Amino acid sequence: MPASAAWTHLDGDLHVRTSAAFQMNSVLLLHQEHAVLVDAGILPTELDDLARVVRHANPSSLTLVFTHAHWDHVLGRPWWPTAETLAHDHFALEVRRDAARILDEIRALAARHGETWERGFTPFRPDHAVSGLRFLKLGPWRMVLRDAPDHSKSQLTVHLPDHGTLLAADMLSDIEPPLLDGPCGPYLETLRVLVPLAEGGAITTLVPGHGSIARGQEEVLRRLRTDVDYLQRLEAGVVDAAARGLSLEAARESLAGLSHPSRGANDRGLEEHLENVEFAYRGRVKPAL
Repeated sequence: MPASAAWTHLDGDLHVRTSAAFQMNSVLLLHQEHAVLVDAGILPTELDDLARVVRHANPSSLTLVFTHAHWDHVLGRPWWPTAETLAHDHFALEVRRDAARILDEIRALAARHGETWERGFTPFRPDHAVSGLRFLKLGPWRMVLRDAPDHSKSQLTVHLPDHGTLLAADMLSDIEPPLLDGPCGPYLETLRVLVPLAEGGAITTLVPGHGSIARGQEEVLRRLRTDVDYLQRLEAGVVDAAARGLSLEAARESLAGLSHPSRGANDRGLEEHLENVEFAYRGRVKPAL
């Protein structure tokens, strides 16, 4: 494996490559029988680097796993066009709907980093579309896949029980708060399922989609409990706002001071928190007919 600072060795044949863009993490499960690449990304030169490492290992089989259909997580397929693909069963619909935006976003991002995106983007249907709770074995790799709404309807977490490692998709980051795309309830339920696993020692390493890796049971639990606490308080605040008959704008104003995780060098914490208020409110309060 390369000694580049972009790469982190986790455990055995588990490796993480962190992008210069958004600190996005691509996870490589490297074995000669069967390699698995989760959320390959994101800049062209970084995908070239991932491809070089996979090519050097020369696995008999390769599976690309996409944790969800947001634009920065779906770009790797042109580098491995013959690889098997696995994603949520909502994935195909979302990438087809958002194909033009996905291409616009990556072209703009590459340009900001002095690169050129030349491979286009063609929406695709994964070879293996899954949902719910799934137990899976790819070569030597045992995985537990779980639905993980509501950052994205197409989001999955990937648990590697033999390694005590959770690939958390776009959750549990140290550089961004929980980001909703719907009501708090489904997101909270996702995290509540994970808490007892971490408490029991089944998760001792956590790789978020963006940000630094959490190592050790204490740090994993800290991230889980911090985000559960925030979402519980947000949900309670929105329930109270609805009970008082507040409009969306009034609810935003009322809940602007709710303490929220503020993370990252370029913190958008308040803006992201107010976006969460809106999603939580709209999920709780039905518009008048």
